[in-house]
Amino acid sequence: MKTQPKIVSLLVSLASVVLVGAGLKAMAGLLTPILLSLFLVLVTYPILAWLRGRGLPNWLSYILVLLGVVAIGAFGILFLVTSINELVNLLPSYSSQIEVQVNGLWQWITKQGVTLDDIQALSWFQPERILQLSLSLTAAVLGTLSNTGLTLLIFIYMLATAPVFSAQLHKGLKHNLPALQRLEGFAHSTSSYLMIKGWLGAVTALIQMLLMGFLGLDFAVLWGVLSFALNFVPNIGFYIALVPPLMIAAIELGWLKAALFALAYVVINNFFDIVIAPRYLAKGLDLSVLVTFLAVIIWAWILGPIGAFLALPLTIMVKELLLEPFPQTRLLADLMGVGNEET
Repeated sequence: MKTQPKIVSLLVSLASVVLVGAGLKAMAGLLTPILLSLFLVLVTYPILAWLRGRGLPNWLSYILVLLGVVAIGAFGILFLVTSINELVNLLPSYSSQIEVQVNGLWQWITKQGVTLDDIQALSWFQPERILQLSLSLTAAVLGTLSNTGLTLLIFIYMLATAPVFSAQLHKGLKHNLPALQRLEGFAHSTSSYLMIKGWLGAVTALIQMLLMGFLGLDFAVLWGVLSFALNFVPNIGFYIALVPPLMIAAIELGWLKAALFALAYVVINNFFDIVIAPRYLAKGLDLSVLVTFLAVIIWAWILGPIGAFLALPLTIMVKELLLEPFPQTRLLADLMGVGNEET
């Protein structure tokens, strides 16, 4: 008799999750700039606090941080738009070079004894279409990022009210220390994760750009910026970032050198992701590999491309602030974590 209410409660909880997810998806257009602004504040507020701690007036610290964000954003968008326009103009020449490469590949395959019918069965495999698809996906993400008007406006107000909000939060939760500690822990861990992940991604992208520049690949800086941005997308971001430069390498260097380039690219990424990152991220965000993979899919479905970038911070927010505090959902929060192997 005791198990039936638990099952009913579980079903009600799952139904509530579905309804909340559908509601968030319906509000994605409004939620996206709000969430982007929130996590941007989590990154920039420590800088603001540091400037204030150095003795700068509040208004001057605020203006310096705001101008820095606007300058970086404007330069980034201008660079990306210019680079993509140049790349689109070169696509016809790339298509002809791809055709030459593919014809050579088909001739080599024919010499290995593969029949013409077998080749025609692979007619769906057209590298130029793969390149165009990857570029269209990249353009879609950049198009979402370039819609900065509302995001910037929300960020301005959030950053301006952050010190007051923090003081009011401490005042309102002074009698509820566990809730205050959870909020502060989430803000600190998320801010640290985004900053550490950012500089690690920047170093990784810089080395990859040097590799592509050494090989003479076109748009090496663009592919480096793409690698840096997709560094925040766990599990699948690396593979998406690899596709465009790999196709360009196949066009300009040939398939064998392109394969060697891909190998070097993978080694560089894995070195920083597997060897270096754990030393700085300490215990990490306590999410299992399966949860991080599903988080990207679910949040991308709810919020669009930006959801993939914010998947881990949003999942941590749900885990630490909505699941862990309550006994009814604490087990689910534990299942989302890495856990400890005990024998």
